[in-house]
Amino acid sequence: MRSRSIISGEGVGARINVTPMIDVVMVLIVFYLLVGQLAVDRKASIELPASAFGIDHTQEEDPIVVGVSADGMISINGQTIGSQRFAGEIEGMHTRSPNTPIRIRAHRDAPFGVVRPVMAQLRDAGVMRVELVTEQKR
Repeated sequence: MRSRSIISGEGVGARINVTPMIDVVMVLIVFYLLVGQLAVDRKASIELPASAFGIDHTQEEDPIVVGVSADGMISINGQTIGSQRFAGEIEGMHTRSPNTPIRIRAHRDAPFGVVRPVMAQLRDAGVMRVELVTEQKR
């Protein structure tokens, strides 16, 4: 008969190394924090007018955000664009995705004379879903 040696479990054991999992989780946390901050920065640069009326919109799809500053600067999704390029840019975006809503975020101090040309260019581009974004009056 053959003799067998028994290895005790004290020196050898199977352990799960969780260090790579912790590293991945930390990278994901940092990624989501950065992406969340970028989304807030895209919207936070304009002080919105207050309104007592309106509806809360849900985020069912990613809208095209058009920002109009108090001095008339126009931005699309946080990137500043001159008023000369606005019509071409918005036409191209609308052609690629015609059902995407366009949200106008105008600064509370912007006169309507600054917002009117933006709305006219959206109309001329054939955009049908335009929403004006305001803050709820408290």
